Amino acid sequence: MEIRYIPDGTMTERQQKDVDIINDICLSGDSDCNEEEFDINTYEYSAPEDGMYLLFDGDKAVGRAAVHKVLTEYNGQEYYLGGFGGLAVLPEYQGKGYARKLAEATLEKAYEIGVDVACMEVDMDSGITDLYQKLGYKFLNRPAYFINHGNNEVPDDKVMIKGIRNNELANEILTTNYKFHYGKSLGHW
Repeated sequence: MEIRYIPDGTMTERQQKDVDIINDICLSGDSDCNEEEFDINTYEYSAPEDGMYLLFDGDKAVGRAAVHKVLTEYNGQEYYLGGFGGLAVLPEYQGKGYARKLAEATLEKAYEIGVDVACMEVDMDSGITDLYQKLGYKFLNRPAYFINHGNNEVPDDKVMIKGIRNNELANEILTTNYKFHYGKSLGHW
């Protein structure tokens, strides 16, 4: 098993087909994310540093996690928000620590590309939140906001936050009530 970073725009046709299969099997049941929205959340509106880590079994990609970075602001302070989204491992490879390895690789990359604070939308009832908490993520416990396809601001109450380069700001976001926003671009992760 090998984990490789694939920068945006460099994924091969074979890798994209494998990712599509992973998405269909592992992520298509996300009621908050239809296929059109999923594409926007992971591929469009991306920084030059964005990309995806793929977990390979030989030549076949069997897991994936996208890396994101966007400039936004909190309480008048600009910072880079990012982290990972779309963490998924095919069922036959689950339970072997691969999701954790993908998550750790993406968090290292987030640090490398200058992400100050990581955030992600999660299913608060799923067991995967235990992994995120072990990685240092904490529940926001209030709505975050993003821009949807209708160009409307929409609340999202299923968000976790983690300090990457700016733990002080992450703590401020978690402990104050100023409006937390994914940024001015369409989508969220």
